[in-house]
Amino acid sequence: MEITEPTLCIFYVNKFLALAPFSVRRNSKGALDIRRSVMFSVYSGSLCLIMVILTYQGLLFDANSQVPVRMKSATSKVVTALDVSVVVLACSAGVGCGLLGYRATRELNTRLRKIDDSMHSYSNFKRDRTMAILMMVLPLTAITSILGLDLSTWLRFAIGVRTPQDDTELNVQWYIPFYSLYFILTGLQINFANTAFGLGRRFRRLNVMLRNSFLKDNNQKDAPMKPPITTVKVVSQHPLALHQSLAKLTNDTLQGSGKQKVNLLRLLEENHESLGKCMRLVSNSHGFAVLFILVSCLLHLVATSYFLFLELLSKKDSGMVWLQVLWIIFHALRLILVVEPCHLATVESKKTIQIVCEIERKIHDPILAEEVKKFWQQLLVVDVEFSASGLCRVNRTLLTSFSSAICTYLVILIQFQNTNG
Repeated sequence: MEITEPTLCIFYVNKFLALAPFSVRRNSKGALDIRRSVMFSVYSGSLCLIMVILTYQGLLFDANSQVPVRMKSATSKVVTALDVSVVVLACSAGVGCGLLGYRATRELNTRLRKIDDSMHSYSNFKRDRTMAILMMVLPLTAITSILGLDLSTWLRFAIGVRTPQDDTELNVQWYIPFYSLYFILTGLQINFANTAFGLGRRFRRLNVMLRNSFLKDNNQKDAPMKPPITTVKVVSQHPLALHQSLAKLTNDTLQGSGKQKVNLLRLLEENHESLGKCMRLVSNSHGFAVLFILVSCLLHLVATSYFLFLELLSKKDSGMVWLQVLWIIFHALRLILVVEPCHLATVESKKTIQIVCEIERKIHDPILAEEVKKFWQQLLVVDVEFSASGLCRVNRTLLTSFSSAICTYLVILIQFQNTNG
C-alpha cells in the first residue's frame, strides 16, 4: 500500500480496519520510515479471526432457525452462503496481504519517495491530500448508510414474521458481524484504488515533464526563452538532492544543453522503469486480494439481482426492492473503484511511448537520439499493467466480461428458483 504524506489518512483508517499492521515514524531526514508493528499484527490477525467465526455462527443460526429470515429456500441458502463466504475470503486475503506484505510495502514506498523527490516541481500536495480524503470518506459514508438501511429493513421484515416461539429479530442481529466485514472490504478497496491512482498520477506527471522538457522548446523555436511555468502549486516536502539536481537539469534542458538533456532523459527513464516495478509489486503483493474483490463484486451483483427478482415477483415490500437496487448500484461502483484506477494508470503508462516516439522524430542530436532509442526499446519490452495474481488483467474489459457473466448466472438462478417452486 502507498504510505505517503498526502495519503496518511487512508493509512490510519486501514490500520484501524486491521489492513495495515505497520508503524510510521519520521527519520532524521524527515522522511517516513515504515516498520512492522507486532502489536497491530496481532490485532489484525485476531480481529479477522473473531469476525470470521462470528459471521459463520450467525449464518448457521439463521439457517437452522424455525423461522429463517433470509434462508427460506434451498436456492436462497446457497446464494446467501456464497454471498457471505466471498466477503470473508476477500477480507481474509486483505488482512493476509497486510501481514505478509511488509517487504513489498517498504520497497514500494521507497521507490515512490524517490520518484516524488525527482518530480517534486510537478506535484501538488494539497490536491493529492484532498483526493485521498475524498477517496476515503465517500465509500465509507456510502457503505455506512446502506448497511444502516439494510439492517433496519431486515429488522422490520423480521418483526413482521415473528412468532411467540421464535425471536426472529435475533436472526438479523447475528448478521451484524457480517455487516462489519463490509467495512474491512471497503477499506481494502480504498487502499488498492489509492495506490493504483497514485501510480497513474505519477505516470501522468512524468509524461508532462517529458513534453515540457523535450517538445515544448521544439515547438517554440522562434519564441524567446522563458523560464518554465507550471499551473501546479509547489509545496515543499523535504526535497532531497535528487530533486534539486533534477530541477536544475530541467531548467538547463530548456536552455538547450545537450549533455543535460541526456542526463535528464536517463533520470526520467529510470523513473518510468521504477514505476513499472511498483505496478508489479502491487500486483504480486495484493493479487489474491484483488482477485477475491473481483469475485465478490461478481457474486454480489448476481446475488443481489436474484433477490431483486424475487422481490419484484412477490410485490410485498417496495422498501426491500429499493434496498436491493441500492446494493446493486453500490456493488457496481465498488467494481469501478477497483477497475478504473488500474485502467487510468495503464493508459498513462502507454502514453509515454507515444511521447518518446514524437521526441525521436524531432531530435537531431546523435547522442540524445541514441538515449531516446534506448528509452523507446525499454518501453517496448516492459509490460506495465495490473493483474490479479496473473489470472486476469485489471482493465475496462473486465466490465463487459462481468456484464455477460452476471446475465448468464442470473438466468441459471431464476431457472433453479422456478424448478423449486
